[in-house]
Amino acid sequence: MKRNIQETRKQSWLLLLALVVIAFAVSIGFSPLFELIDGGIAARILGSSFGAIFVIVLTMFLLNKQTEIEQESKKSERVFDEKVKIYQIILDICRDMLMDGKLTQEEINRLPFPLIKLQMLADENVISAFQEVFKKINEVYSADGEIITIEDEDKNKIYELLSKFSNECRIDLEISDTRLIDQLLTATVSTISSSSKKVNDRTKYSFNGKDLAKNKYVYSVITTYLNENPNTTVDEFSKILDKNFNGKTGSYEAWKTYDEVLDLKSGAFRFFVSSTRDDIHKDKKMVIKLVDEEICLNRTWMLPDMKPLKDMLKDKGLRVE
Repeated sequence: MKRNIQETRKQSWLLLLALVVIAFAVSIGFSPLFELIDGGIAARILGSSFGAIFVIVLTMFLLNKQTEIEQESKKSERVFDEKVKIYQIILDICRDMLMDGKLTQEEINRLPFPLIKLQMLADENVISAFQEVFKKINEVYSADGEIITIEDEDKNKIYELLSKFSNECRIDLEISDTRLIDQLLTATVSTISSSSKKVNDRTKYSFNGKDLAKNKYVYSVITTYLNENPNTTVDEFSKILDKNFNGKTGSYEAWKTYDEVLDLKSGAFRFFVSSTRDDIHKDKKMVIKLVDEEICLNRTWMLPDMKPLKDMLKDKGLRVE
């Protein structure tokens, strides 16, 4: 692409030079030439020829310039799209790291290649900003252990560095030509930090004589019913539990492999697949087998979901206690 643009520019300069030469030649030699041929039809033909040549060269110059502009536009558009894509990938990876407050080697290993791609596409300030994020994450992971819990202080620092990174991305994408003021970045980090300190709901629900967390309660109620009704089809199951129950997107999904889940960026541990996060690569013992399809129940059930869910399941004949 760069070579094509350079060749187009070179042609534009050559055509412009030709226009200048023609204009200069005409201005110097046009009158003597007309005097030499002494008017008449020959003079008209000569004048028309010069005019035609000038128009042809001018048209070629304008077309060449238009081609150059189009090539530049396509290049800029493609680079912009690729930049947005890699910035989103990086932020998604960091989001997955911070959501559960833990760091694993697998999560760390997802960062180097986006960083390399960043060096290919991004401005130096963007690269430097992300290197600071990566450096801090590596620093946190340097503690002993396979799975490292991210302390609140470290998490806030990572949020701060990510905010600076996104600020540089904003400039690089030409969304704005000025950086956000430090006070606004600080306020953003403070807001994120405050929101993450909310106490999680620990309400337990009794089923089969056990007190269970919300998500495990839902899983136990559903799987108990299916064990008692092993011939349930996915169509029949959808009448028991709506896929978008209570406005919730994806109460359950068709089973997908771990890699497919990552590709869809839906979160590798969002659904019941295995009992622990570490086993999700090799074990799907919590995937539910229906007659005609395998499905995964959502792990995330909020307090406002529970009463409507219990009432609905009870009305449909499921045992809920």
